[in-house]
Amino acid sequence: MADPGDPRDEPWIRALPPAVRGPVLAFADPHPPGARARAQLAAEAVIELVAGWATGEGGEVRPESVGRSGAQGDAGAGALPSAVADLVSHLHSVGQTTLHQPGVGNMLQVVLADDPLEGDPPAIAGRLRERYEAATATMTAASETMARAGSALLRDGDTILVHDFADRSTQAVVRQAAADGKHLTVVATACRSRRTDGLRVARESAEVGHQAIVVTDAGVGWAVFSMDLRLCLIGADAILPDGTVLTSPGALTIALVGQRRGIPVYAVTDLWKFMASLSPELLALNEVEDPDGVPEALDWAAAGYGFRNPLIDIVPGETLRGLITEAGIIGPATAGDEARRRYGIGA
Repeated sequence: MADPGDPRDEPWIRALPPAVRGPVLAFADPHPPGARARAQLAAEAVIELVAGWATGEGGEVRPESVGRSGAQGDAGAGALPSAVADLVSHLHSVGQTTLHQPGVGNMLQVVLADDPLEGDPPAIAGRLRERYEAATATMTAASETMARAGSALLRDGDTILVHDFADRSTQAVVRQAAADGKHLTVVATACRSRRTDGLRVARESAEVGHQAIVVTDAGVGWAVFSMDLRLCLIGADAILPDGTVLTSPGALTIALVGQRRGIPVYAVTDLWKFMASLSPELLALNEVEDPDGVPEALDWAAAGYGFRNPLIDIVPGETLRGLITEAGIIGPATAGDEARRRYGIGA
């Protein structure tokens, strides 16, 4: 079982100017913030690189020094497009990668917007920052809309199941319900898997006044079938054109049992997470023997057993009642058209 080490120790990160290094380190953290926060950190890193070029702080970076060799050299405005392209390339591969988080690429696509990155660096940085701030504003508004739409589905006294912690999507619904005076019983899945935190769902639900129950991952099917749930909420790392959702492992069980039992299952997600297709490289990530979240897997490996601890579940859109998005509650199969209409992504 390979140990990739801490990605934050890679030489190309150490070679970055401090203003760029900060967001890159947060982005590369083995346990980073959510998909949306990673998209914002990536954009911030690129903008800081351009801004540093304008002030001279970027003078220690050239395309080679952004790369893995860590080589240094002179840098000028003419080298900026190559340096930005190199940084973007490395962001897509560092840490947990962005193969399952298309929101990173979508954000960078909108912020860079085929900008030639030529001419006056302060003007370039200003253009990028303006696009970034506009995109961030839509994300903030999306969270508020999703929270209201999700809360509107709930009544005081309902029991719901929430799978994995997603601060600005599923948990935003939980907070909004509390603000609307609805006291819920929140069944939080333990969600012991890679880059997940089910217990945080329980903790933060209790903090806003709800009753919290944690169910083991093995008991998730039983919970959906037997606990008289009003609905189930899952998050999303990505949405495919047919409404298929890529999200934390365990969600597929929830969706299938919910469909069978007649319990509505909604994915709460903004449309920045649209992805055109699944890649073989993404599917291969589920085969990696990563013990994150399941430390006893190291004992299994020591005993000579292989193990699987998938990064994502692939949940068919047809198993979901709907997507709770900034466009309201929509049919899963309409997500691609809506993402293109709103943001010009996914074309």
